[in-house]
Amino acid sequence: MKKTIIILAVVLTAGIAATAQDSTKKSSTHHHKMTTAKKYTCTMHPEVVMDKPGKCPKCGMALVAMKIKKTSKKMAGMKM
Repeated sequence: MKKTIIILAVVLTAGIAATAQDSTKKSSTHHHKMTTAKKYTCTMHPEVVMDKPGKCPKCGMALVAMKIKKTSKKMAGMKM
C-alpha cells in the first residue's frame, strides 16, 4: 500500500512539473513573434526615419535598418 502511494505521488509530481514547463515555453515563443516592425534611417541624418528601405530624401544615401532596443513589459514602467 505504501509503495502505491509513493509511486502515485511521484507520477503526479512529474506530471505537474512537465505541465509547468510547457506553459513557460509557449509564452516565451509568443513574445518573440510580436517584434516584427522595422524602421530605417539615414546614417548622416538620423532624424529621417522611414517604414521601408530606400534613399534619404536629404542626401540620397541608402537607408539602413535601425537597431531597436527591446524592453520587457516588467521593465517598461520602471524609472531611474
